Amino acid sequence: MNRSECLPLLAEMLEEHTLTVTSLSSNARIWSGVWDKGPVFTSLNMGLCVGFALGLSLAFPNRKVIALDSDGSLMEDTGVLISVADANPQNLIILCFDNEAYARMGPTATSRGANLAAMAQGAGIRSSCLVRTIQEYEQSVRDALANPGPTFIQIKVEAETVRMPDKRLTTQAMKQAFIDRVESHPDYGAWKRS
Repeated sequence: MNRSECLPLLAEMLEEHTLTVTSLSSNARIWSGVWDKGPVFTSLNMGLCVGFALGLSLAFPNRKVIALDSDGSLMEDTGVLISVADANPQNLIILCFDNEAYARMGPTATSRGANLAAMAQGAGIRSSCLVRTIQEYEQSVRDALANPGPTFIQIKVEAETVRMPDKRLTTQAMKQAFIDRVESHPDYGAWKRS
């Protein structure tokens, strides 16, 4: 299984106002090529994806928020899993794509047996699993979308070279597009109305 088949499948499952965040990995490039709806913040530096998504999930509690992280990035700040468990956002789904390698720096600890799903569960995220097939992935994501979270799914994928056009915006343009979409989101300002 690889990200190039997982992420387009995810895009088909999401409603248009879903908020998504990606790590600085193949996730950003692939997601930018398959999803152009809802607020999207791509290419967060290592260790920042889940924390950023947690903040969004608290600001937009009535919408699903999807963190598209990677093993190397998440291992820069596994402590964020405790923050997720403590905040217990019902709308947060963390998809951690695990190819057991940093982009150009060799293997990650998951290649030596580190189990991120078990770490998430140990941090207090009760809905945590590890998937290895596209069928398990699809079912786990559908379950996460249909049920309260937070949910953590570790997805074992092959290391791959992404062979698709890079549709990512420049950093400044991406940030502006994100802000524009947040401000026009149907749930924006809900905290003011309550």
